[in-house]
Amino acid sequence: MLFLHLHRICCLLFIIGLAAASHPPAPLDIRIDHHKVNTTRDLIINTPRPSFSWKLRVSDNVHDRNVQQIAYQIQLKSTRLSRGEKPFEWDSQRVISSRSIHVLYQAHVDLLPSTYYQFRVRIWLSNIDEPTQWTEWVLFRTPIFDLHDYLINKTELLWIGSTEINMNELRKEFFVPADSPIKSAIVYLCGLGYYQFYLNGENVDPSRKLDPGWTTYEKRTLVVSFDVTANITTGMNAVGVKLGNGWYSIEQHGRETYGK
Repeated sequence: MLFLHLHRICCLLFIIGLAAASHPPAPLDIRIDHHKVNTTRDLIINTPRPSFSWKLRVSDNVHDRNVQQIAYQIQLKSTRLSRGEKPFEWDSQRVISSRSIHVLYQAHVDLLPSTYYQFRVRIWLSNIDEPTQWTEWVLFRTPIFDLHDYLINKTELLWIGSTEINMNELRKEFFVPADSPIKSAIVYLCGLGYYQFYLNGENVDPSRKLDPGWTTYEKRTLVVSFDVTANITTGMNAVGVKLGNGWYSIEQHGRETYGK
């Protein structure tokens, strides 16, 4: 009886293994709007209609040469919803196409601003009937699409800043009650030079040393965004910014040289 029982377990495992192996590996190098999803810590997509890209896995088997993609499927859904928010899901279904670069999001409605989404992809190949495995779900978020309009209409916003010429450190405390949990906390930061952004004494993202990118400041200034939901605790919190000159306010021998 013991031998028979073990034999059945082995057969069952063998069948499961065959079923899993019948699906080719998932696509790789997944991108959304040119962003490589596996190298971006906080993926922000600044468009209501993004595009998706991926690559086919290359096999060392000589019999797998001249393999082409014949179809794809993309699934996208909203996540991290608050109570009362309606979930959103979109499924492209099976689309007959060999396209794998800049595949457009084609739902009937645009993605919403300031919303978290996740997506995944699978494809069909010319040498097998079964689709590939799904990629892992990829989390991203959208920012405020029209920041100028948002700032104009939000008259209750409180700004942290100073008009002092030598002021290079800004700090503001705020309180989060225990009975009012935070759904999400997003920081939008615009600076004409360089800066370091701190929350509760910790540098939020030390890898971002040269934000924002250089621009012609009279025409365009860039805004960067941080997801600090995990950094905020109940009780008293403190946000701080250390400012640096960067390209905006370069001084040599006591004279400003920007634009000269």
